[in-house]
Amino acid sequence: MNNKDSTLWILIALLVAVILLFSGGGIMGFGMGFVAIIMLLFWGAVIWLVISLVNASTKKSEETPESALTILKKRYAKGEITREQYLEMKKELTG
Repeated sequence: MNNKDSTLWILIALLVAVILLFSGGGIMGFGMGFVAIIMLLFWGAVIWLVISLVNASTKKSEETPESALTILKKRYAKGEITREQYLEMKKELTG
């Protein structure tokens, strides 16, 4: 669990504690506090889902693989292949 998730769960726990503290006494107060807890859990789950989806999409965009042409250019620049090999492979890749 990363730092953002930990902070989110701490905030949710604090909100639940505040609701329980101010929910009042008696059966009616308990019922209202219970409904508020259920609502907090629901919205906490929705927020967690949105944050998770945003983080997952961000990671995918950062991990884009290199194209074959980029790899070929790097190999040529490092001297792993000759100019003739580079031109031949480039011709095959670009069609």
